[in-house]
Amino acid sequence: MGTVFYSAYEDYTGVRPYLGGGALQSPGRITIQGSSEVVSINVTVPNRGLYTLNVTVTCDAPSSSVVCDPSSLSVPAGQQGVLRFKMTVLNAQEFASSGDNTINGTIAISLEPFATLSIGVNLGGFIDAGGA
Repeated sequence: MGTVFYSAYEDYTGVRPYLGGGALQSPGRITIQGSSEVVSINVTVPNRGLYTLNVTVTCDAPSSSVVCDPSSLSVPAGQQGVLRFKMTVLNAQEFASSGDNTINGTIAISLEPFATLSIGVNLGGFIDAGGA
């Protein structure tokens, strides 16, 4: 059981730099396409542990004006992989100025086959009110 705790600790310290106080720290970019904003997040996920690490990012789009492409990644022990997540807000200026720019997202990190940690994030914070 000690190796599981060691592996979980190593994996947590590997992905922790991308999480700050419950908010996702975006190493991505925002692209303006007409009135739409496309948020692309690419994160290098290191697995410094002893077991396979699975990472999944999903979102609950609040309306048909938000399109999310869920992403998942499986990283073998001692390796790293790139997680790519994309979200499109079709009328970004209207969405951002609506007063509630909440897009509930979930980041799930699992250490096969032992445990899963799910973190709730607001992906709507990436939308730039003045961008569109």
